Amino acid sequence: MQGKSSSDMMRELPVEIYVSMVDALYEDVRSLLLGIVAALAGTVYTAYLTGHPLLVCFPFAIVLIGAVRTMRMMAYRRVRTEVVTYEQALRWEREYTVGANLLVFTIGIWCFATFNLTQSMAAHLFCVSVALSYMVGVTGRNFANGPFVDNQIALLCAPLVLGMVMTGVWDYLILACFAVPFFGSVRSIARRLRDILLNAIIAKRDVSLLADRFDTALNNMPHGLAMFDADGRLVVVNRRWAQILPLDPDSLAPGARARAIVAAYVDLGILSERDGGRVLDAVARRVDGLAREQFELQANGCNVDLTFQPMETGGLVVAIEDITEKRRTEARIAHMARHDALTGLPNRSLFQERLETALAMTADDDMLAVLFVDLDHFQQVNDTLGHTVGDAVLVAVADRLRFAVGENDVVARFGADEFVVLQSGGRTVNDVTTLAARIIETISDITQIDEKPIAIGASVGIALAPRDGRDPDQLLKSADMALSRAKAGGRGILHFYEEEMDRQAQARRAIEMDLRKAIQNEELAVYFQPMLNLKSLTITTCEALVRWPHPVRGMISPGDFIPVAEETGLVIELGRQVMRKAAQACVAWPDRVRVSVNLSSVQFERDDVVALVAETLKATGLDPDRLELEITETLLLKDSAAVLDSLNRLRAMGVRLALDDFGTGYSSLSYLHKFPIDKVKIDRSFVRSITTDRKAAKLLRGVTRLGSELGLSVVVEGVETLEQLKLIDAPGVVSEVQGFILSPAIPDAQLTALMGRSGKDLLRRAA
Repeated sequence: MQGKSSSDMMRELPVEIYVSMVDALYEDVRSLLLGIVAALAGTVYTAYLTGHPLLVCFPFAIVLIGAVRTMRMMAYRRVRTEVVTYEQALRWEREYTVGANLLVFTIGIWCFATFNLTQSMAAHLFCVSVALSYMVGVTGRNFANGPFVDNQIALLCAPLVLGMVMTGVWDYLILACFAVPFFGSVRSIARRLRDILLNAIIAKRDVSLLADRFDTALNNMPHGLAMFDADGRLVVVNRRWAQILPLDPDSLAPGARARAIVAAYVDLGILSERDGGRVLDAVARRVDGLAREQFELQANGCNVDLTFQPMETGGLVVAIEDITEKRRTEARIAHMARHDALTGLPNRSLFQERLETALAMTADDDMLAVLFVDLDHFQQVNDTLGHTVGDAVLVAVADRLRFAVGENDVVARFGADEFVVLQSGGRTVNDVTTLAARIIETISDITQIDEKPIAIGASVGIALAPRDGRDPDQLLKSADMALSRAKAGGRGILHFYEEEMDRQAQARRAIEMDLRKAIQNEELAVYFQPMLNLKSLTITTCEALVRWPHPVRGMISPGDFIPVAEETGLVIELGRQVMRKAAQACVAWPDRVRVSVNLSSVQFERDDVVALVAETLKATGLDPDRLELEITETLLLKDSAAVLDSLNRLRAMGVRLALDDFGTGYSSLSYLHKFPIDKVKIDRSFVRSITTDRKAAKLLRGVTRLGSELGLSVVVEGVETLEQLKLIDAPGVVSEVQGFILSPAIPDAQLTALMGRSGKDLLRRAA
């Protein structure tokens, strides 16, 4: 503390301690008044004894100082609650110091004057007595402030000693010599008292803070906590304990025995007798060692986790935690991991477990059926009414399936609109057929969701165990293949698995593997089928068609590998190769001849078609007007902003757009108005019977005339005979024809030779 001022030392104290020390200065008004009365009595008596006029002034000075100090002490009491900062307390301490020092100095001057102005031994004795008694009193009241006590001693001791010395009397000189060490001793005592007081105050404060913090931590911790001594008596318990395991305060008061507390819980029904016994056994085992023990029990309708930790003193700490919500969360997570979030049905993982269990329990003469259920036309519900309605449809289907199946059957959702049923109660194939028919019927009955009309159906694929195998994965695979056959057969029907399906699936898999390799090695060839312009009788467009000359199987039909390419996404790279090869070939043709390239809807969904076309044109140098892209109605059916934007951007590049297979599927005249189409290609199905069916011929003429009047180029596909050609060309609205009458799809080398022949020669050859 050396080298530090009084204010610096006080600042090192916590503010609350410093404020309490200032409070002590202003606390005892009565002590102040008694001191003033004593000083007043001494000054009055000496003035009376000596009659000296100067000494008469001191009683008035004492009264004035005492009155002012008393008023200020009362003022401090009024504003005490507002004194909370160090600066505020310091200001009041300084005011007190000034008043106290002024009073002490006045007494010291009074002593000095009495010794030097009078010869009265009695007056001198009174001065010394008042000074010494006042000094002891000042020291006792103010010892907490060391510099203040030093000032008080100096202001009182110095005038008194100086007064005695100046008398020149040897007795007073000797007395003055003894007074100096006396005042030094008083100062030393005051400092020791101050250290003792501060240490006590700080220790008390630290203990209080520690107790408050412990109490705060104890009562705000998420666990309930109770401590018992070696005799099994309760020492301390927090509030959380009573919240988890409620009990009246008297039963949880310190000193209560553990056995009595447990008995009270059992009497109230909070703990069962069995669980109460488990708790008492754990408490009794504390004497056997310091091993921690933990278990869970049901209490008051909650899951409570108890931890027993013995102490070295023989006592025991018991911690309890309400883990009800934790167990509920774990149950929810476990349920979510094994159930579908939307419908609440078992998911694939749980269904697989149930299927494995059922197969293990199935005897050779029992029958188990796995039914794959897929919703028909569900995608249209999502596209037209939105996913919210689609989700509501799935929930309704799940509810109906629950009621349609038997009590021991399992219904699961595997994803999207695919459900699976495990029938374990059927004895014959007829039982399985009945269930499948009931499923189809009950799903077809759903005609309205959220007051919105819908039309959905269901197709069912069925695999039987042990007939179709006992392996869970094989059964699911077989049922899935049966479902594919059911959907291919017209939807809304059921189909049992057949071994032929597996052979077809294996063949499809082989095609996929070979196709992947062929695309990687660019083994697929591009053939071209020409279109004849009926006005100029010249070849003006050639459609690029991909062909696969397999090294082992020979030429594989596009109908066998194109669907596989679209399902697997291989059509993306395949389409890129076809477009590049077609554009390269077209560059070498006469300028009047365009190349037409088919685009799959999968390419629009998964690839950037606009970028693909731009890259192809740049790489090959082909004029955009000589590239024609054929799209199908399947793409336009999506009617999405992204598709429309892509088509507009392609049209803006100068590329021509043709609508292929017009008149099939969901043909809509709105396509011709909404989308930037340059050409429509009439499907071959319109041509097949026009020579024998007048209605078919009229329909074809109507469709071609409509296209022409809309300003579109009209192409008729599938023309094979001159008779068909004459009927098609009679109205004079068809721009081009395509078909075997002119040429099948041929390699580029043969096409070049074909382009050198005249149209009449080509038609004469066909005749």
